[in-house]
Amino acid sequence: MSADALVATFAALGDQTRWEILTALGEGEASASALAQRLPVTRQAIAKHLAVLHEVGLVEQVPAG
Repeated sequence: MSADALVATFAALGDQTRWEILTALGEGEASASALAQRLPVTRQAIAKHLAVLHEVGLVEQVPAG
C-alpha cells in the first residue's frame, strides 16, 4: 500500500460516523437505509460515508433495488 493510500485510509477511519458504519458492518451486511436507522444521520449522509469507505477499499458496495 502506498503512503498516499495509507493516509487516505486513516483519514477515512478518523471520522466517527464512518467508524460506526464499519463497526455496524462488522456484524453483517446492511443497506444504507438500515444503517441510517441505526445511526443519527440521514440515508444520504450514510451513502456519502460509504462512498468514502469504498474509495479507500474498506467496504464493497452492491447495488440493489
